Amino acid sequence: MIILLLAAAGALGAVLRLTADHYLPGRGILVANVLGSLVAGLTTGLLAGAALEFWVTGVAGALTTFSTVSASTARDALSGRLAAAVGSWAAHLSAGLLAVGLGLALGIGWS
Repeated sequence: MIILLLAAAGALGAVLRLTADHYLPGRGILVANVLGSLVAGLTTGLLAGAALEFWVTGVAGALTTFSTVSASTARDALSGRLAAAVGSWAAHLSAGLLAVGLGLALGIGWS
C-alpha cells in the first residue's frame, strides 16, 4: 500500500514542478525547489511514519529536482554564462536551505 501512496505523491510532486516551470518560466524550478524544501522541513517537524514518507519522499522528492537544476546550470555554463550558472546554484542552495530550516522550525514549533 505504501508503494501506491508514494507513487501518487510522486505524481503530485512532478505535476506541481512541471506546472511551476510552465507558468513561471526562468523561475519555476527555483520556486518548486524552495516550496519542496519548505514542505520537507515542515512535515519532518510535524509527521512520522507513512505520512512523513508520503510528503517528504513522495511529494517533496518529486517536486524538488537536482537533475533539472544541474542541466540548466550546465546549459548556462556551456553557453558562456558562467555568472548565471553560479548564481543559479547559489540561489537554489541558499533558498532551499533557508526554506527547509524555516519549515523545520515551524513544524517543530507546532508539534
